[in-house]
This record gives sequence, structure tokens and C-alpha cells, in this order.
Amino acid sequence: MAPKTAATAPAFSLPLSVVGPVDLGRMIRELEALDNELLQQELRKDQQVKLPKTSHLLDQTIELNKYDLLKEADRKELKQQLAHLHDSAPTLHISFSADPSPLFIEKIMAWLRKEISPQLLLTIGEQPNIGAGCVVRTTNKYFDFSLRDHFMKQKVLLMESLSGVTRPAPVAAPVAPPAAAVHQKVQA
Repeated sequence: MAPKTAATAPAFSLPLSVVGPVDLGRMIRELEALDNELLQQELRKDQQVKLPKTSHLLDQTIELNKYDLLKEADRKELKQQLAHLHDSAPTLHISFSADPSPLFIEKIMAWLRKEISPQLLLTIGEQPNIGAGCVVRTTNKYFDFSLRDHFMKQKVLLMESLSGVTRPAPVAAPVAPPAAAVHQKVQA
């Protein structure tokens, strides 16, 4: 079989469930443990070589990229691909006010990988003080899409609106009756 080259091999793909560098690190460690287990089975001359149970993330990655983990070359190539991505893939950090749901993360990963890069990695943080929205950071950019930032930009308008609401409405001064009417009441 001819070695895979950049021209003949399809690009390495990540499943949507692989979100960040932490997931890649886990899969790399899992592949190393798998290598050790298969080496031990080979040294013991086990008749039947069986793969240890692998994680769902690794299973999806293997299936998506068509690797056979019984082949040492495929394991080695997969480990190199994962290590390369761990070190050089574009990484985005998004902070939310609360922990986002897995369904939301999957949707945002699908959009980011379609629109920005198919190998983009995402780290998710929490900043309860942002109210609503999110804060997005890259290695050289910072975008604040939070409600806190929006309120800070509109602080003058907000303070004017609040001061109009909390200040009591001006009370009209009582109108004094004409002096002739007061004079007539006193004489009566």
C-alpha cells in the first residue's frame, strides 16, 4: 500500500464532540495506553489480540478518519495528528456567565468549524459577572458581547433614564387666589 500523502489523503477531521485541547490530550494519553497494552499482549504472545475499550471521543475520531488501531502505523499516525493539532490548531476562548449545555456547545462547534476552521479548538470559561452574552478571546483579539459591556457603553443613557424614574415628578406650586377674593372672604 502506498503511503498517504497530503495530495491523496483526506484532511484529518475532528468530530464535533472533540471541543478543546483537553480532549486532544486525553485521546493522546489513551492512545499511549493502548500502545502499551498491545505491546504487552504481543510480548506475552497472546493468541487473540483484542483492543481495550476506548472512549467515545477516540471511537468517533477513529471512525471519522478511517484508522485501524490494530495497525501500529495507523496508531502512530493518529497520535502524530492529534499531537500536531494540540500544538498548532487555532484556539478560541469563550466565557459565558453560566455553564453552557452540551447541545449548545455542539451547535457552536459546528458553526465555528464550518465558518472559521475545520480543526478549530474551543476552551470554555465562566465569568458570572458578565450578566448575559459572552466574551470571546483569540491569541490577538478580544470581543466583549456581554450585557455588562452593553450597559457600560450606554451608562449615560441608563443613568438619565433611571434618574427620571426615581426623581419625584415636580409638584406645581399652589396658585394663590387673587387678593380681592381673599379680601372678600375676610370681610364676610
